[in-house]
Amino acid sequence: MVKLDISISFCVFMLLIYLLEFGYGDVIEVPPLNINQQDLLKHLSLGDIKIEFPALYVFGDSFVDNGNNKVILGNEDAIGGGYLPFGIDFDGKSTGRVTNGRIGVDFIATVGGLPYPPPIMGMSKIDRKTISTGVNYASGSSGLLPQNGHVLHKNVINFFQQVDLFENSTMKDLKGTFDSPKRLKKYLSKSLFFIHHASNDLGVTFEVEMKKKYSIDTYVKLLIKELSKQLQRLYTLGARKFFVSNVSPLGCSPYIINTIIHSGPCVEEINKRVSLYNDLLPGLLEKLQSSLSGSKFVHGDIYKVFQDVFESPESYGFKDVNSSCCIDKNGTRIQVCAPNIDPCEDRKTRVFFDPFHPSEAMHFLWARRFLKDSSICSPINLIQLMQA
Repeated sequence: MVKLDISISFCVFMLLIYLLEFGYGDVIEVPPLNINQQDLLKHLSLGDIKIEFPALYVFGDSFVDNGNNKVILGNEDAIGGGYLPFGIDFDGKSTGRVTNGRIGVDFIATVGGLPYPPPIMGMSKIDRKTISTGVNYASGSSGLLPQNGHVLHKNVINFFQQVDLFENSTMKDLKGTFDSPKRLKKYLSKSLFFIHHASNDLGVTFEVEMKKKYSIDTYVKLLIKELSKQLQRLYTLGARKFFVSNVSPLGCSPYIINTIIHSGPCVEEINKRVSLYNDLLPGLLEKLQSSLSGSKFVHGDIYKVFQDVFESPESYGFKDVNSSCCIDKNGTRIQVCAPNIDPCEDRKTRVFFDPFHPSEAMHFLWARRFLKDSSICSPINLIQLMQA
């Protein structure tokens, strides 16, 4: 019996070491809204490491949109996060983030000592000419393919249009900020370009439009081809540090599991579709890094972040992994949030805030795992890319 107890204790000890080493079992309280860089680094147990990069440029969909769709679509549209309860934990302000508080790229900016990158559509001409710490071009419901992203709204900004804005607006303004092409080139080479795309291409757009035209195998190759094209455009414009996230398990979102008949906890048909795209992404990024001189492409596996939480929610501080925190106009938690109705109180222990999007707590988790955890990033983690 004594030997058995010793063996069990040893196994528990080794498990704890494993969890600490590989980042699993990660329970850290969401930090205060206005936390500064130094305090956030301490909060993340990153100590006194030095992180300095001049700017964060964000491209993507509603996971990283911090206000562009609110400007485009107005304050009454859920896709723009333009009304409460969106923002209830952001000083009670609906900022355009489709969640209760901050999104992952907000935490990443703070870790880098930068302000939150402002949404391009909300910036004045003067702001655009003077900003040099980064810009957010992300647009909820947008897609990779030029024809995608308009299933729910015609005016969202697809990826190629986001790159157009960087080229035709931001780059022109930056050229007036720097006194020489050499300084601008160095600035761009040190800046971080964060990309999270393809969720809408693989979700509603495929269901409504694209599966009538393409097999899924052909379709995911088209997505990868377009992603490659736009990443190369950014490289040609001067970008060198790229962090590219794959797509989360869409088949596990509250909306999907409540509207599609399925067996098991998630709709695996949709997750398999996502995985076909995700499986092609690392190879693309490796190919680009080998062919584009001086570039660094890092792959972030957000699918695995969600998967780990679904498999062991308590290890990450979550109690509810499959329901929306906010209430829809029908009094259920299946459709988009109804305006000005109080959401659940246990927001810090829920994975989802609405039926499609993560809570602030989940955003904080994927951000910190990208930053620190080399088991879900390749070939290096986000902190290492920042320091490179």
